Amino acid sequence: MSKIRIKRMEKELLRLMNTTLQSTIRDDRLQWVTISDIRLSPDFSFARVYFTHLTDIDDDKLQELLTKSSGVFKDSIAKAHFMRIIPELKFLPDDKAKEAQRLEEIFAKIHQEDRNTDADKN
Repeated sequence: MSKIRIKRMEKELLRLMNTTLQSTIRDDRLQWVTISDIRLSPDFSFARVYFTHLTDIDDDKLQELLTKSSGVFKDSIAKAHFMRIIPELKFLPDDKAKEAQRLEEIFAKIHQEDRNTDADKN
């Protein structure tokens, strides 16, 4: 499959899964969860679904809840009629937000050290 087609399918699947998560799944613990990225295998048989959240619930618990809800997601994919094969879904926490926060802290520390160095020169 072409990479363009895979990317297009990932984008459509991302939109569909976020819509399903917000409108169909009624678990209050998943209210602040967002699907942030999807990576499809070249044959569309597997999908790694990355999620972020703004809750204090553990990533492992949310991963378990999303895995239990995978039937609802697969049903939505089947009803949308844009994929011939319904992929197996593997939910994984997205560490991009945590990594960005860690980098922000490092940059703030560097910026503070630069200010201290500039103040010492004067």
